[in-house]
Amino acid sequence: MSLNVEERLKTLFSPKKLQLTWHDNRSSFLSCRKGKDGVSLRLHRLFASAPSRILEALPSYILKGDRSAAALLREMAHRYFSCQKAPPLPLQAKGMVYDLEEIAEKVRKSYFPALEPISIGWSEAKSRSRACRSMQLGVYDRHRNQIRIHPSLDQKKVPLYYLTFLVYHEMLHAICAPKLDQKGRIIVHTAEFRALEKQFEHFALSREWEKKGLLFHGRA
Repeated sequence: MSLNVEERLKTLFSPKKLQLTWHDNRSSFLSCRKGKDGVSLRLHRLFASAPSRILEALPSYILKGDRSAAALLREMAHRYFSCQKAPPLPLQAKGMVYDLEEIAEKVRKSYFPALEPISIGWSEAKSRSRACRSMQLGVYDRHRNQIRIHPSLDQKKVPLYYLTFLVYHEMLHAICAPKLDQKGRIIVHTAEFRALEKQFEHFALSREWEKKGLLFHGRA
């Protein structure tokens, strides 16, 4: 499958010794450790069928820090993951306080009636004690067409309007696809996204509640 690619990469990284490992983790399409004489490289399998210019960009970025090569690699990963689809994860939508499927359906009917239903559920969090700024409260997984919400929000002191806004925000990601700027950076919250976000009925109130961190400081 990737033997020719591996040999090609070893040649491109020469005289550095290359130790290559393939993976299927979407959270990081490449990672590396550089030593005095060699490079330990973990690559997503998307590179197994990459054209020559992409393979040549890898040593340029990793060994030389070439920004144009980095932009090229990000663009390839972005296009690849935008096209790849997988089934949703088996998550629980009905919590102790809030039912995410019920909230999501109301948001969809009110704001996006033409949008197909999106899978939604509470994510499996390792800890509920992390600070708000280091916690990802919601995420839209385009790969699985699924929204995951942090379970810390499943409590009575979280206003329904805020949780609804968060679901609306994540649903917007299904409407507004990320874009690449001229430097090859992926822009998730585009100008179109920001404009639509403000159309939520309780946008200002939700942002104010979020800014004060009421959930995590016990003032809600």
